[in-house]
Amino acid sequence: MPRALRLTITSAAIALLAIGCGKESSDQGAIRTGEVPDEVVTDFVTSETDSGRVAWTVTAPIANRFNSRMLFVMDTPTIRFFDDFGNLQTTLTADFGEYYSESRDMLAYGNVVVVSIDGDVLETDSLRYVTAVDKILSDSKVKLTRGNDIITGIGLECDHTLNSVDIKKNVKAIIVEDEGNEDHSSVVPSGSARGSLNG
Repeated sequence: MPRALRLTITSAAIALLAIGCGKESSDQGAIRTGEVPDEVVTDFVTSETDSGRVAWTVTAPIANRFNSRMLFVMDTPTIRFFDDFGNLQTTLTADFGEYYSESRDMLAYGNVVVVSIDGDVLETDSLRYVTAVDKILSDSKVKLTRGNDIITGIGLECDHTLNSVDIKKNVKAIIVEDEGNEDHSSVVPSGSARGSLNG
């Protein structure tokens, strides 16, 4: 049975949580035009472990290393998130990515797609993953598809499973009822509200 998509309205939008990699970790990317990497790594692979358990892995065919920033800039990265038993939960792909080796945080931009094992799909131009709190954050336009239901907006906070998603403003949703009819009463006027979805 498809999971229901629920939309919660509040009186005002709430600003995106201000955590991440600092000023260089904005959704715009950190590298300045013409900056030369210290090293070019092919078949780049790294992972995060917690008490011996692999929490996530990152792979990319090419990664440019910038030592002074403790930063790898990756082409077409793939990030895979796992549960406590090593089962794949979510896969993220993008045109480009940045991995900060000191904080273990990541930035993805360009055709970013996140797909959960339940079939939920998150699409955006850019997002950040903050390892310390296991949060995906974005200031960009976002689109979440859950079954036949679609919600769009600007700004997002969620966990890597996509089970709990908070879209910050300009929230619009099309909820498909069990009979397959669109519930247009669930469309939120642009700029008026905040939407919270729980799987």
